[in-house]
Amino acid sequence: MAPQNVLIIGGAGAQGVPIVRALSSDPRYAVCVLTRNPDSETAKELLTLPNVTLAIGDASNEADLRAAFQGISLAFVNTNSNALGIRAEMYWGTRIFEIAIESGVQHYIWSSLEDTLALSGYDEACRVGHYAGKSRVAEWMCAFPQSPMKWSVITTGPYIEMLHELFRPRKEEDGTRVFGFPLKDGAIPFVHLDDVANGVKWLFDHPEEAAGKDLKMTVEHASGKIIAEAFEKVTGQKARYEDISKEDWYQRSGIGPLDWKMGEGYEGNRPEDPTLLSVEQNFGNWWNLYQRSAGNKGLIKTDYEELDRILPHRVKSVEAWMTKVGYTGEA
Repeated sequence: MAPQNVLIIGGAGAQGVPIVRALSSDPRYAVCVLTRNPDSETAKELLTLPNVTLAIGDASNEADLRAAFQGISLAFVNTNSNALGIRAEMYWGTRIFEIAIESGVQHYIWSSLEDTLALSGYDEACRVGHYAGKSRVAEWMCAFPQSPMKWSVITTGPYIEMLHELFRPRKEEDGTRVFGFPLKDGAIPFVHLDDVANGVKWLFDHPEEAAGKDLKMTVEHASGKIIAEAFEKVTGQKARYEDISKEDWYQRSGIGPLDWKMGEGYEGNRPEDPTLLSVEQNFGNWWNLYQRSAGNKGLIKTDYEELDRILPHRVKSVEAWMTKVGYTGEA
C-alpha cells in the first residue's frame, strides 16, 4: 500500500520536529514539511530522516499553500503565534483549513491551546495572545462536519523542555538550584514534545475515533514544589522553589523587550495595532493562567484517565521526564 502524504506546517519548529520524526519512522506516512528556508540547519536535518521532503513556501501565502497541498491526504498545522499576532493567526488558521478542504485533504489536525479567556469567565487577566488566536480557530472548526474532511485538534501547553531555557533554575553559592517562577501556589500544565508527536500520530492512526476530537496533552500539573523535589530526587542535588515577582522573572528569563508587540514584525500588522499584545502583557497574563491551575482543579484541566488510555506509555511526571533526558538544570 502506498504511504499517505502528510503536510506539516510548522514542521521546523520545536513542536514540529518531533512530529516529523514520529511520522517519518512509520512507512505508512510520507512527510512533506513546508518551510521558508530549505537551507536552515533544521531543514537539512529533517531531510536526513526517512520519507521526508520539503515544500518551499510561506504558511501565510495562498499560492504557496495551494502548491504545498497538492497530492496531500493528511495535514498537521501549527502556526507561529508570536510572529503573526492574534488577528493574523485567526485569519491564517481559518484560511489554511479552507484551502486544505479545497485541496482534497482527508484528515486535518490543528495545534491549539485552551480558550483561557472563556474558561476564566472573560477575565481580561487571562487573555494571552497565543492562547486566544489558536483557541478561536479551534472553536471555528467545530462548526464544520467531518465530511468532506475529517478534522481533529491537539491542545498543548508550555513545553517541559523549557526547563532548559525560560524555566531554568539559577544556582546559589552553596550549589542549591532555585526554580524561581511567579507561580504562587499554582501549577504549570507542562507538555512533553515527544508525547505531543505521539498524540498527533495517534490521531492520524485512528481517524474514525479522532474525527472531531480535541486531544488535550499534559505531563502533569507541576507546582514549583513538585519541580524542585523532582530535581532533587533525580540529580541528588539540593533544590527549592521560590515564588518571585513577574518583574524578576522577566529580568532573569531574558524573555525579550517588554514593550515589543507580538506580531508587529508581520507584514500587515502595525506596532500600534490594538490587537497586538506586548511581551509584558502577554507573559504577565500567561503566568496568571498557571497561578489559577493548581492540582488540576482550576482554570486549565486535563482528563488524565482519557490521556492514559490513548497514550499509556507517555511521560507522566516531571520526575520521569528529568530521568528520561538526564536533566541537570543546565541550558
